Parts: sequence; C-alpha cells; structure tokens
Amino acid sequence: MKKIRIWLPVLFLLIGIGVIFFIKVGIAKPREVFSENFFEEGSNTEYLGVYLKGHKVGYLASRIDTVDNGYRVFSNTYLKLSPLPGIEKEVSYRVTANTDGLYNLKNFEFSMFSDDYFFEAKGERSNGKLLVDMNIAGQKRKQEYEIKSSFMPATIEGLVKTGKTGKFEFFDPTLQSVFEISVRNLGDDTLEGEPVTKYGVTQSGMEMVFWVSDKGKLIRSESPIGLVMKREGRILKEDIKPVGLKLYDSYAIKVAKEIENPRGISMLKIRLDSVDLTGLRIEDDRQTLNGNILTIRKIEPGESTRIPEDIKEFLKSTPFIPSDDEKVKKIAEDVVGDKEGIEAVENIISYVDKKLTDKPTFSIPNALDALESGEGDCNEHSALAVALLRAIGIPSRVEVGLVYVESAFYYHAWIGVYLGGKWISADPTFNQLIADPTHVKLEYGGFENQAKLYRVINKLQISVLDYD
Repeated sequence: MKKIRIWLPVLFLLIGIGVIFFIKVGIAKPREVFSENFFEEGSNTEYLGVYLKGHKVGYLASRIDTVDNGYRVFSNTYLKLSPLPGIEKEVSYRVTANTDGLYNLKNFEFSMFSDDYFFEAKGERSNGKLLVDMNIAGQKRKQEYEIKSSFMPATIEGLVKTGKTGKFEFFDPTLQSVFEISVRNLGDDTLEGEPVTKYGVTQSGMEMVFWVSDKGKLIRSESPIGLVMKREGRILKEDIKPVGLKLYDSYAIKVAKEIENPRGISMLKIRLDSVDLTGLRIEDDRQTLNGNILTIRKIEPGESTRIPEDIKEFLKSTPFIPSDDEKVKKIAEDVVGDKEGIEAVENIISYVDKKLTDKPTFSIPNALDALESGEGDCNEHSALAVALLRAIGIPSRVEVGLVYVESAFYYHAWIGVYLGGKWISADPTFNQLIADPTHVKLEYGGFENQAKLYRVINKLQISVLDYD
C-alpha cells in the first residue's frame, strides 16, 4: 500500500492565507520579480518569521510604497517544509499589487516557484469583475469573477492594518473564489511591551487573530492549525531549519481502537468529536450522520442511466480540471476504449495509478501539470482522474476528508463518481475502484468548498466504534 500523502491544498493554502495574494502553479522558466536586495532598500520593509507547530518554516518580507493615488504592495514569501523525514521542499512566491488610497485592490501580478513548478498570473478589476489571466502547464487560461461590493482588500494582513472592521469580499486566488470575510476588533492588548489592537478575521468558518501596533505594524498572527507569524528582524534562508517537523504525521488523527485490514472492510462506524460539523456536506449515498456518529458503507453503482440536471455541473471543465482539453480528451478515449460505466472508471483509475509516481508536492493540483510531470500526491491523482472521467461524460468530483492508515486517520483526497444514480467513491492513489469505508468524506467540489475543512484541521478527534 502506498504511503499516504496529507491533503496538502488546505495546509498549503492556510500557510498563505493573509500573507500572500495569489498561489497557482504551471510550467515555465523562473525569473526574478524582485532584485535580491529589493527588501533591504527603504525603511518600510517588514519581516515576519513563519512558524508551524513551533518549528520555523519560513519568512515573509513585505513593503508598501506610496504612489500616485494609492499604494503598491510587495510581498516575498519563502518556505522550507519537511513533509517526510529526510525530505525538504522549498517554496517561494512573490506578488505586487496596486491599490487605491483606501487599500482597495486595482490589479496584481504574481509568481511562484517550487521544485519544477513555476507559475505567473495577473489580474485586474474592471466593471464589477476581477479578470485573471493565468498560465497552466503552458496553456493560457482566463477567469472572470463577479464582485458585488466596491471595496476588495488586496491582502488580509494589509486589511487589518487599516483598522477597518465589518464584512468584506475577499478574492482568495489560491482557492479561485470570492469569499465573504468578517473582521472584528477584539480590543486593546499589549504584546512585546508595546500597545496593540487585536483583530479576528473569519473566513470559511476559521478565525485567525492578528495583533497590530498603534503605528500600523503587524506584530503577530495566529491560526487554529498551529501556524504563527511574528515580527522579526532581517531573515535569511539559512535561518529556516524545520528540523523535527514531520508535516504529514503532525496532522494525523490517532485512534485508540485499531482497524484490522482497513482496505478490506465493508462498514465503519466512528464518532466525530471536538468540532462543529455544521455546513459540511458529509452525508451521501455511502455516509449517514446521526448526531456526531458517522456510518460509512461500501456501495456499488445503481442501475439508472439518467443524469439529473443538478449532477451535470460535475461534467464541467475548469482551469484546474480541464476536461475540455484536447490532450485530456484523447487520453481518456484511448484509455477507456469501448468500455462503459464501471469498466470505463476502472480503466481510468488504473491509468492514473500507473501514470503518476508518488511524490510530495507543494502546488495547487491540476490535471495538466500532473500529465506533464508524471508525478504528484493524492491531489494530483484526484484532479487527473476527475478530468479524464468528465472528458468521457461521467460526472465526477474531488472528495476530501480522511483515510485510515497505520493506526491513524490522515487528511487525504480521492474522487466521487456518479454511476447508476449513486455517488460511489474511488481512490486513484490507492488504485481502489470502490474506496473502502475508512475514506471519511467531509466535503467535495472545488477549492471554495474544500476550504470548509479549515474549521476541523487540528481540532477533529475520531473514535472507532465498530467495523466489519
């Protein structure tokens, strides 16, 4: 059995939330956005050390310059993360954003580099929309987002410095969605010997806390997953040594009662504790929730050939699941051949399992990069499988939650497939046509829905009650 890869999108995005403006990946040759000494110039540069569960994993360097009719925001983030013992991954991303005098976003440019992944994107607000141009695996993709309000902050950490409170629209391009965020003034405090104001920022059910000095400097921020940023002096890459932080294992949920032969069971009953499950789309054809008791059963496809209207949305192409791409369609047709239904699904699951080499990745998963690189974790496996299935007319979706491996539940991603009038779960990472019941689905869909797991990470506790 393959080693589990923690569901990295949520973790990776949480590291970025409130710090950067845009994270996406593709392929190209990296080039410098800022000069090496850019953040040493001028006196308005701020540095924050980034800590995850007490381990220093990176830094954020930012500066805001006053320009005609507004501000220009610069941000440089560097992370060094250790997903598994003996493996370190470096990630850097940089952004420039132009705002008006009220810190209202006008436009942005972004670049990100991680291993062989490099991505550039730019966006601009125009006539009530945010227009984004991106390059995914060498392909130009455009997205339009409807903006309801006249005010949209460039970054969350910049927003709290303004002292504004209330509800705002915030475009989080890491999740390709516009969210409503709520900013609350939590009162005055003292931190590091100086007076500060505390702000609580809630997005997708998760509240982050920011401490801002009376001079408008961000002193510290904290999030529920154990992520802390705090003001520091000049920081060098050599200072970042995440020794001892086993990223995947640190978010595993250990259980007292072990499950023997987890891949072979047909039913699992568990209790979910210490979190509010409201708003999570947990129940479906295979999962039944009674209070906080969840029963999961292994189910087979039904007999119906009808696809209801509300299911057809899971046939649509998206920038990161491009089922309309000619290469994706050709591969899907070749892999499936004359097979239909469950046999077609089986061929695609097997193809993805063989095509992609397991490798921890720090990127936003997409099918085209997965095909290009031939590697990835559970996220890339799922994105590619869904793209191929949609390309041949089978509704499918990414499902996220937890799976049991070696005495613990790990965050994981797999797929849901609509066959015969039922949603069945399949796992291309495990090469499972029918996923076993230790796959605990908590949400499904695009990044805007997956973000709901913010509220449970680092809080959820699980008790195994029964299985067979």
